Amino acid sequence: MDDRTSLKYQLISAWCGPAFLVTFVFFWGVLGHNLPNPSPALSASDLAARYLANLGQIRLGFIVSMITVVLYMPWTAVLTAQMARIEGKFPVLSFLQLLGGGLTVMVVSFSVMFWAVAAFRPERDPASIQLLTDLGWLCIDLQYACTTLQMVAAALVGLADKSKVPLFPRWVCFLTIWCGISFFPASLTGVLQTGPFAWSGVLSYYFPYFCWLCWYITASIYMIKEIRRRMAVSGIPETAGGFAHRMGS
Repeated sequence: MDDRTSLKYQLISAWCGPAFLVTFVFFWGVLGHNLPNPSPALSASDLAARYLANLGQIRLGFIVSMITVVLYMPWTAVLTAQMARIEGKFPVLSFLQLLGGGLTVMVVSFSVMFWAVAAFRPERDPASIQLLTDLGWLCIDLQYACTTLQMVAAALVGLADKSKVPLFPRWVCFLTIWCGISFFPASLTGVLQTGPFAWSGVLSYYFPYFCWLCWYITASIYMIKEIRRRMAVSGIPETAGGFAHRMGS
């Protein structure tokens, strides 16, 4: 594959990041009624009533979000390629980042699938709906280490980048580590049903997810900038990026 085509696919893959972010927040967060998310302290009957009251939106939101979450994969793949160029012959951290990103997609997909199953038969026993909801939230909250691993691996490679124009500034690398460890309080979602450490609480939900959002947006910006810089150095015109370039203009 020639450089023009390779860089075009890299740019499209990098733009899958913002595309994932917009679609997932809308379908998973807004239509899926996870902003705000249901409290684990809700009774089974109240939780079932919540599903019934928003059944159409919840079904659409969860089904579409299970599709759009795969956009995280090409974004992770292009980040892996950029990291591997920095690491060189033995890109161990790049592979760790790739595994972390792939497992993140699986964790999120399975958590959403539990909620989609809960909404599939809303007439079922409320206790079963509560169980499926619990499974979904504990799946996504307790397995955060996959994403933390991805983020820390990316930060370590960024800190070791000695090139003239590094992929990430050092402040981005430290931000990435901080955002990665911000998920640690979510470990308490497995035992607490109320308060800031419950899965609907500030410290286990809103704060770490906001930190992840900051990292993801920042990383996407610098990844896209790096690809465009390489296109400019190679003398590839802006139009070579096709649709992805027009999105960024």
